Amino acid sequence: MLYSCPLCDKDLSQPDQSKFLRCENNHQFDQAKQGYFNLLPVQRKKSKEPGDSKEMIVARQDFLAADYYQPLACEISQRLAVNFADNAFNLLDLGCGEGYYSRQIKKQLNNMCHYGIDISKAAIIKAAQQDKEGCYSVASSDKIPLQDNSIDVVLKVYAPANDKELVRVSKKTAILMTVTPGPRHLWQLREFIYDDVRAHDTQDTQFSGFERISSEQFKFSICPSTKHRDALLQMTPFAWKANEKQTLAIHQSDDLNIELDFVINIYRVKSADD
Repeated sequence: MLYSCPLCDKDLSQPDQSKFLRCENNHQFDQAKQGYFNLLPVQRKKSKEPGDSKEMIVARQDFLAADYYQPLACEISQRLAVNFADNAFNLLDLGCGEGYYSRQIKKQLNNMCHYGIDISKAAIIKAAQQDKEGCYSVASSDKIPLQDNSIDVVLKVYAPANDKELVRVSKKTAILMTVTPGPRHLWQLREFIYDDVRAHDTQDTQFSGFERISSEQFKFSICPSTKHRDALLQMTPFAWKANEKQTLAIHQSDDLNIELDFVINIYRVKSADD
């Protein structure tokens, strides 16, 4: 395992496949019955239960399990296969949620060891329950509990990030892949909520220590069932914006085709000469 101690930064080891991790300073972290580790010290929590709620996680899992986003997962996998089809690699799924993308990538590329972190305990529990071979931990992107220069690929799908931490855990040959909303992402859903729907700003965050090497738009449409349309709304920030009347209108809009529009950016670690 590539974990590091969130308290003292020393390497964590798992003696004889035990149910705990321990560093040389005897900081110990027990493995939960679902298989994950909680590597978010209480002093670094900003609330009692940070991250997405159980309700949001259930909605997202229900929607993603129907594979509406499978074309995006396949596109991510194909792009990774260009560089890692024949070589083993370590992947960090940053803000992994319930682990959908990691599981889908693993179906295409079985030569990866992946680490999923999320600040939401509810999300990590679901991820660990569905993937017994994955390495999942409750952790913050501001303090990634992984060793220096240990990761080949960082995947960031709608997740917060800390530039210094990304550089620290990435190998010199690592790539960073980000997925952000394209101009018309969820356009038809937003039409129910806003009088004047505007295109998303597609300017991606600039990551210190990385340089962008490609940026491409990826689009497709879906027609969710009533149940999954409700779940899609609940797993987006628009759920907070929609009033009761708008939520009901979305629920009743059968055969609603919704545009999914993404921008996939790939970065590489800057060399010392860049």
